[in-house]
Amino acid sequence: MKLKKFEKMTKTELLVFCLMAISSGVVIGIGGVSSLLAISLLGAAGRLVGATLFSLGIYAIVAYEMRLFTGMIADIPTLGLKNCWRLPVCFLCNILGVAIVALLAYYTPVSEQVVAQAKALIGGKLAAENWAIKSFCSAVLCGVLITISVKSVKFAPQKGLSSTVGVILPIIVFAFCGFDHSVANMLYFYYLGECSWKIVGYILLSILGNIVGGVALPTITLIKARAQQPKEEQAAE
Repeated sequence: MKLKKFEKMTKTELLVFCLMAISSGVVIGIGGVSSLLAISLLGAAGRLVGATLFSLGIYAIVAYEMRLFTGMIADIPTLGLKNCWRLPVCFLCNILGVAIVALLAYYTPVSEQVVAQAKALIGGKLAAENWAIKSFCSAVLCGVLITISVKSVKFAPQKGLSSTVGVILPIIVFAFCGFDHSVANMLYFYYLGECSWKIVGYILLSILGNIVGGVALPTITLIKARAQQPKEEQAAE
């Protein structure tokens, strides 16, 4: 099975790509704000409500074909090295979109509860023992679930399953468990209002974990597809 060849983008295509990536960050940020508010107002029960509300962001991304860093990770096995520049560009645009929401939400009536909850959530993670390994492992599990979500659009209908449920359910699971999503986490760091090597390390470990978890299933699927090819086709490649 051949990898995709390098595909150049025109200036217009690059602009659209960046705008769709920023839009992804916006809807992720909105989902994050609503989740934080639910937890703040409802306590323990708010985790499930917040996780459900957060899934709106991924649903919008899939429905409108926006560009999300953790969603694009699933394409790494077939993307080709020359196309991997899109990943950091997507991530930067994603966190810009989250920053826009963080700023707007700061000047809304819900800001007090949201900011306090964000600081408590990320502060607790940073203060935990073995925070580095926890960040990485948590992000790996998040990456697996994100890939299941974004790939459900393609595979769920083939099995007679609902793609909507396939998209939303894994997101509810990862958000409820509090697994680390490198883009969504930026909302918490913005509100924390601090910067240190520990925070930078946490962000990088979340990114790495998302990548490891995100490529696992597509890689296995690729190996399976190659194994099922006739030997003649494999030899031709």
